[in-house]
Amino acid sequence: MTEKAWQPKRIGTGGSVNSSSKDALVDISVSNEDCKSTLTKCLKKIEGLRVRESQSAEMANLVIMDLAENPEETFSLIRDMTNMGKGPEIILTAPMPDSTVLLEAMRSGAKEFLAQPIKGEEVERAIQRYWERTTTQNEKNQVEQTQGSLIAFFGGKGGVGTTSIAVNLASALKELPGSPSVILVDVNQHGGDLPLYLDLQPNHSFRDIATDLSRLDHTFLLRVLTKCESGIQVLPSGYDDLSTGRLSPDCVEATLKLLQGSFDYVVMDCGHVLDLTTKKAMEVATWIMVTSTLMVPVVHRTKRILELLRGTGFASSKIRLVMNRYLSAEADVLNETEEILKQKTYWTIPNDYPSSSQSVNSGKSIIEAAPRSSVAKSFKAFAESFENKSTTPVKASGLSHWLNPFKGRRAQSSPSGA
Repeated sequence: MTEKAWQPKRIGTGGSVNSSSKDALVDISVSNEDCKSTLTKCLKKIEGLRVRESQSAEMANLVIMDLAENPEETFSLIRDMTNMGKGPEIILTAPMPDSTVLLEAMRSGAKEFLAQPIKGEEVERAIQRYWERTTTQNEKNQVEQTQGSLIAFFGGKGGVGTTSIAVNLASALKELPGSPSVILVDVNQHGGDLPLYLDLQPNHSFRDIATDLSRLDHTFLLRVLTKCESGIQVLPSGYDDLSTGRLSPDCVEATLKLLQGSFDYVVMDCGHVLDLTTKKAMEVATWIMVTSTLMVPVVHRTKRILELLRGTGFASSKIRLVMNRYLSAEADVLNETEEILKQKTYWTIPNDYPSSSQSVNSGKSIIEAAPRSSVAKSFKAFAESFENKSTTPVKASGLSHWLNPFKGRRAQSSPSGA
């Protein structure tokens, strides 16, 4: 490369930067190996940049990608990346295309174009303009970009509505002011059917990532997601009880950390089977939402799950209890159940079978299928509780003794929005 008078500034740019370095992270998503090698050599000579290594869970600040055989596929991917609130900046590279393709690339959100064969001077100039843009952005906003919230739903027992709650909360989160970026992730390896709740037939799933974890980067991850009409992204499990192979904890951890740097909210359906994979998902989660109902067998198993989570080192502050299919006439029963579980209820979901059934059968969220129903209003308020970080406790009273066989000490105080 030729000598340049300018020196890149070491500033906090968009995305999740490694805490041990203020350098901007660059992801080279280029299929041509010669082009990729040249780009890597050029970028490594520029101070203030780091080239992303394979299997890194860090969120790139800058992505250099090439133009696919079908340019519209690339443009669609760029739009998805730039539309995410935490998406990286995009530089497109290709043999010199016509002006129409270049114009469409810029409209899609690409900030720079590098013609092939790659020239070091052009790479330097593109990076200089990148620094100038990020410097301007930092002057406008000195607040460091935060990581997204990871919300893990785990069923106290099968059939308590864990998947339905995850889907409908994600839909409600998407409708919050500013239309935050939301993704639904199916970590359930034992019959996960999350796509059915949204009438989706995805072509890709977690299995694509697990097949070769070394391919995992921001660009590849977006290629395996499925986007709903509502704007929610979905990552299905791809596994069921008859599937061969399993998701590894390492694969789940790397994927979730990358998603956390890309989305405002990552909503996970972890099923109701506690294995190493779901345990890892809950370890990295911001909150663990244990779902239950006021049925004796469900309460009995929920008690065991809560005790297991507390006993294996999970902080009580991140564990929250969600009671599904709740009727207002069951207030006394709820109070007694909280004593038994030693856990205050964070949220109650009303029992509305007609609206819930209509939602599932139509492949839409309850907010779309029955927007005026009490359960839809409950999910909207549920979503707002994450935005507002509500910590108002619920007052418990033990009046009913219907669950005496499982009764324990009084419930511990924990955040509540019920």
